[in-house]
Amino acid sequence: MIRLGVMIAQHSLKELKTVPDRVQESCEIVMLPYQRLHETIDLYLQNQQHVDGFVLTELAYHYLTEKWGKFPIPTYTFQVSKQEFYEKLLQISLSNRNLDFSRIYIDFIASQNNFLGLKQVLNEKDMPLMVSFSQVTDQVYEEVLNEHIQLWQEGKIDLSLTRLSNIVEDLVRHEVPHIFLFPSPDSVVQQFEQIISELSLIKLAESQIAIGHITIGNPDTGKQNINEWEFQQMLLHKSLLEFSTEQKVPFLIQKSSGSFELISSYKELKTLTHNLSQCLLMSYLGKVLPFSVHIGWGVDNTMYKARSNAQSANNLSVTSRSPGTYVVTDTDKIIGPLGEGNCLEYLNGVNKSIQRISKDVEISTLQLQKIMAVISKTESNELTAEELAYHLDVTVRSANRILNRLEEKGVARILYKKQEKLRGRPKKIYQIQFAGKG
Repeated sequence: MIRLGVMIAQHSLKELKTVPDRVQESCEIVMLPYQRLHETIDLYLQNQQHVDGFVLTELAYHYLTEKWGKFPIPTYTFQVSKQEFYEKLLQISLSNRNLDFSRIYIDFIASQNNFLGLKQVLNEKDMPLMVSFSQVTDQVYEEVLNEHIQLWQEGKIDLSLTRLSNIVEDLVRHEVPHIFLFPSPDSVVQQFEQIISELSLIKLAESQIAIGHITIGNPDTGKQNINEWEFQQMLLHKSLLEFSTEQKVPFLIQKSSGSFELISSYKELKTLTHNLSQCLLMSYLGKVLPFSVHIGWGVDNTMYKARSNAQSANNLSVTSRSPGTYVVTDTDKIIGPLGEGNCLEYLNGVNKSIQRISKDVEISTLQLQKIMAVISKTESNELTAEELAYHLDVTVRSANRILNRLEEKGVARILYKKQEKLRGRPKKIYQIQFAGKG
């Protein structure tokens, strides 16, 4: 069952009173109320290991986004739908036909970007006043409350619409005409059901099998004493056990001829690779072992395919110019080497468009997709041979041959030559353009 952490202002708890019972068959709701925004940081960090995802108020969502930039686990926000907003405006209009919309103040955070679609139905002069702060801080309640009060006392508004339950009592005390807007229980249930469905798919994907295939960097036993080879195997096995205990990441270790196999789940793999960005295991083994290793991870729903993907990923590590960790996913996406500046993400499989371009430029589909991945990663289609060599893990000579071939086929052109030193050859800057091909 999905566990959903719901972070909500203390004063809004009553608005969600009936929601947990309505979704209890598919989800366990964990209510996490807060008084001040700074409390949401600890609430999130203390509960992220115990829930599958969070739902935050718009204010808390924007506050934590500004603090962290991104969230470590799936995080959503529930909000008043456009339909509910316009229904409320219609009710207000019908009860007060002389109401001037330009004399309404709206403090919704979401209104700052799209104005809730009001610009499409109202003239500029009829637009309501919108919240003016640019950054969400812990003092946001006081700042917004002061705007409500000041606008009312200066006679600039006739009505306030607020989404901040924490300031409602103060608006009443200062006799500011207002309406507190919160998503209806039906709307919240509908939003939660959609979130639960998405989290269920994520959870299913994370339950996939992940297999690690680990080999010693130089497995040429013909040049080694057999006792030395066995000692390396024992040392590697011991280090894998110690890493599992130290990191508290459970996996089954199986020894086969010349390699070790780690059996775990995709969820655990993401933990020990920081969401497929850095391999903690490779870093650890690099510190404790006097020899290098190659690591490949494979992911799939079946043991057979996960193992096959792991062996393919390990082969990528073996054939690269330096040891690294590679991952092959169930969708044939290749990621690696993890944690390195030249880490790329590209598909092992190809579509017809890639095949046509490959035939036209006479470059393998794999190399072609790597070049496209470099362009996507660097967000630039202008590269030198040295830059391409670094990202493709090939020699500069090989990169020059690739760029010359692309130039011959009309896919690349030399923009200019960059002279970095007084002596030596200037570097050519190539602009690669695949648009129109395939």
